[in-house]
Amino acid sequence: MEEVLRQFGVNVRQARLARGWTQEDLSQATDLAVVQVSRIERGKREIRLTTLLRLLSALDVPAEELLRGLRS
Repeated sequence: MEEVLRQFGVNVRQARLARGWTQEDLSQATDLAVVQVSRIERGKREIRLTTLLRLLSALDVPAEELLRGLRS
């Protein structure tokens, strides 16, 4: 599971950076705390479905982009 969380975090970080956003920008766009964004990107936090939906909406990416490379 650790590898899945790490890869998801990498995908989120890449999508955020592709928009030219800081973690603070993503935090504001998703209404998540900056520390939550940081933990997600470092693979230290398992997220809820509602958080995934917030990330997808804020980053304006298809689900496949954030879920790419995940294997349980």
